[in-house]
Amino acid sequence: MRGGVMGVFLLVVGIICIVYGATIMLTWSGTAFFLVWYALGVVCGGTGAFALALPDSTLVRGIRTAVCCLTICGIAVVSIMSAVIMREAYRTPPRDLDYLIVLGAQVRPSGKPSEVLRYRLAAAQDYLDENPRTRVVVSGGQGPNEPCPEGEAMARWLERAGVDADRIIVESASKTTVENLQNSRALIDDDDARIGIVTNNFHLFRAMRMVERLDIKHVWGIPAHSRPWYLPNNLLRECLALVKAAIGGTI
Repeated sequence: MRGGVMGVFLLVVGIICIVYGATIMLTWSGTAFFLVWYALGVVCGGTGAFALALPDSTLVRGIRTAVCCLTICGIAVVSIMSAVIMREAYRTPPRDLDYLIVLGAQVRPSGKPSEVLRYRLAAAQDYLDENPRTRVVVSGGQGPNEPCPEGEAMARWLERAGVDADRIIVESASKTTVENLQNSRALIDDDDARIGIVTNNFHLFRAMRMVERLDIKHVWGIPAHSRPWYLPNNLLRECLALVKAAIGGTI
């Protein structure tokens, strides 16, 4: 059979990537990362389709084998990195931390937190309810497609959830995760304060590596949930972000 098993494998992988990318696009997450899935789908699916359609030759076999090997190696590398990333989410933070820092994420045009941010806020609320002496810094500036600073939207959400306003400190100038951490730590005047970093399970590993790079002491991670369907997208993005951060020296 022309193309063989590898051609069928690449075609199936390509179709899966394109369909999955479409489901990510429909969430309107505020990023264009779904295009990565489309690109992967076109490369894998296109190679598989041509391998099945064209007469078998040394050139066709070579291209098919190369793309198939790259695909399998890519899946293996991302799987290993994802396992390391998710390990961070299974560590239990201590009780009665002095402060939480909730890292910002997308705010909808309505002014309401996106689903990812709601998970972070819900995790913070749960911890604050169980530890009434803990205060919280909500951190995030205003992006070009957001109606208000993320920190302000987060503070409103927590207040409506029953957290006293005097327990909430708003940081509304940061544009990146590094700035979230730096600016929030600067608002905490106790050098010995024990701090919990609240972010989604897939993001916690990178955030904690940034904490280490910034030499912020006495810090624990507090994982928030994320929707399982979108976890492959988030983990792939985190893997690429980790590579970029390592090259840029931010972790």
